[in-house]
Amino acid sequence: MAETAVILAAGRGTKLWPYGDTWAKAALPIANWPLIQWQIETMQACGVQRFLVVTGHHDGQVRDAVSGFDNVECIDQLKPNGTADALLHALDYIDDETFLVVYGDVLFAEEDLRALMDRAGDGEPPAAMVQALNGKPSGEWLCANLEDDFIKTILGHPREATHRLCGVYALTRDVVPFVENNPGLMTSVEVGAMPPMEMDLAESISRFIQRGGEMFAVETREAFFDIDKPWHLLDANFGYLGYLGARLTQNEIAASAVIEDGAEIDGFVVMGENSFIGRDVKIKGNLWLGDHSRIVDGAIVGANCSIGENTIVREYCRIEDHSSIGHRCVVGHAAEFSGILMDGAYSFHYGEYWGVIGRSTDLGAATVCGNLRFDDQLTAHRVKGRREVPVSASVNAAFLGDFVRTGVNAIIMPGVRVGAYSVVGAGVLLSEDLPNNTLVHAEQTLIKKPWGPERYGW
Repeated sequence: MAETAVILAAGRGTKLWPYGDTWAKAALPIANWPLIQWQIETMQACGVQRFLVVTGHHDGQVRDAVSGFDNVECIDQLKPNGTADALLHALDYIDDETFLVVYGDVLFAEEDLRALMDRAGDGEPPAAMVQALNGKPSGEWLCANLEDDFIKTILGHPREATHRLCGVYALTRDVVPFVENNPGLMTSVEVGAMPPMEMDLAESISRFIQRGGEMFAVETREAFFDIDKPWHLLDANFGYLGYLGARLTQNEIAASAVIEDGAEIDGFVVMGENSFIGRDVKIKGNLWLGDHSRIVDGAIVGANCSIGENTIVREYCRIEDHSSIGHRCVVGHAAEFSGILMDGAYSFHYGEYWGVIGRSTDLGAATVCGNLRFDDQLTAHRVKGRREVPVSASVNAAFLGDFVRTGVNAIIMPGVRVGAYSVVGAGVLLSEDLPNNTLVHAEQTLIKKPWGPERYGW
């Protein structure tokens, strides 16, 4: 069984705008905790004892996220040049015959990881986690076609494929020469494709298979998410909270936590130290409530919600199902929120929000995020200049980067993205993406006319 894991967490996340500019992908919050923390905890539960984390973009965020774990060593990739290059930085630290390699932007279930590790046991060929596409577009992913229980071919962003690679591998030393001799671009592509000049691990694995190597394919059966674009954050948060909720079998309430008489709670609650649920509060399903956080004043919280530490939810607000409210947040005064509210953000005063709201964002009174188009269609997005119409309904949400402010009565239309350090002024109806470091405000034309008692016949 693999006891060492390499986590590739150096990538910049350019497709994740407006979050990749201010976040390391592996540090992004899912269910209120950094993605890489969920990865490490899942791998520890499966017997992995040692972790090598290859860092690059915003490496300090990744180092901070893993600082609470033992047996974690960070290795700098000073000039990122693809996933194979990142793995090369870690190979000198690995003596194991079999070891895990995990991309830093994927979220997987313990059951699926166990199946992968069991398949690549002592003396067995390496194994890759794969996910059936089931008719979804293959052109966005590195893909594989299977034959029996093995990967037959690998193709980068093909027109058709049965499965996608998940970025979770149990590799053996047999694969190492193909990593060392990576050609520097993905050649396993269909005619007309245009791969970038970078060392992709999928190309090394493809060459290993082409030269006669065998690699097991282990298909996901539980929750799996690849966080590559902003709407993937919402999908992952929603799905992973559902997965965690299904595994919750009892209450876990700290001795110092308090639930007042008159609170109505369905499902199970996990409550941290000095947390508090007040009378007239309605909890509609499973809830994770962090240390020193409070839900009071008739607030309504949906099923499978996570609320961080030192946060207050109050004054008849409503939190929708499968939402995450971060640490040090305030939600109140009849606000309605669905999605991800990152640390230090405020949402109140009759606002209606659905989407991903970045760190320390201040949502002005009566800010509204539209989510339903008149044509009932999904919003088309441009990602690095490429027009895409994703299949996820989450693309109609609002995506506000870190340190954004909105004014009174701002309206953000479906699918709009607002860059970090930007301001949407009072009364603005924003129907297109707003770049980083930009303020937009409305100019008002006023018409003045004489008026007085004479208008009423006096």
